[in-house]
Order: sequence, then C-alpha cells, then structure tokens
Amino acid sequence: MPDTLEEQDLTTDEALLESLTQKQVEELKLEPFSLMRQTVALDLCDRHSGPFWCALMTVWVCTLKPKDALHCHSDMDQAKLDAFAWAEKRGYNHRNWEPLIEPYNRLLAEWDTSANNVRIQQPNGNKDEVPNVGGQPV
Repeated sequence: MPDTLEEQDLTTDEALLESLTQKQVEELKLEPFSLMRQTVALDLCDRHSGPFWCALMTVWVCTLKPKDALHCHSDMDQAKLDAFAWAEKRGYNHRNWEPLIEPYNRLLAEWDTSANNVRIQQPNGNKDEVPNVGGQPV
C-alpha cells in the first residue's frame, strides 16, 4: 500500500474498494469509511477543528457499527463526549496520537483518491465530459 496520495494510482472502482476494506487502529478493526461514516465524521468536526480533533472523530466513527455511527448524528454533543472518553481510555492525547494519525491519513487519502477519480458517465458514452450545470458553455 502506498504511503502517500501521490503514489496511489487507482481506478475509481479500486479506490472505492480500498476505501471500504477494513483498517485497524492498534488491535481494533475499523469499520469501512462509508459515505455515512464520512458524513457523520465531517459533521462532528467544524471549521475550527484542529488535526487531532478531526483524526479522533474520524477514526472513532469508524470503530462504530452502522446504527451507532448514525445515532451519533442525532446527539452530536454526546458523540463528541463519547469519542473523547474512548480516546482517553486508550491513552490518546496531544502527545500520543500517532496510533490515530496513520489510519486517519490512509482513510482521507483513499477518500480523496476515490472522489478525484469519479467521472460522470454521459448518455453518449463519453466518461470525461463534464455536464453543463446551468452555466455558460465554454
């Protein structure tokens, strides 16, 4: 597995499959970084969230089963408290967050690769044609 986004050369399907494969944080197997988990993790973060916060929320959401992850969205304050309780129990803090950063970076790189490789299939079969969404033609 490449260490950086620049080293990844995956098709959209390969990137999606890679993003849905199981990852680990220490001995814990992470659930797939599905669209639902991506959305919940993003909503648990805001524009003021730093890297530690974002890594913690994202990785923690990926430790949850689908219904538990979805439930986080209905009570985001409790979800944030639960994420920090989980981190403290595991000994994570601002000096010890390496176990979080590696899976976090991999999840984001795979998500970026998957998103950047998406092409819209047009009715005429041209995969690379970008549809006109109401603007002036170029």
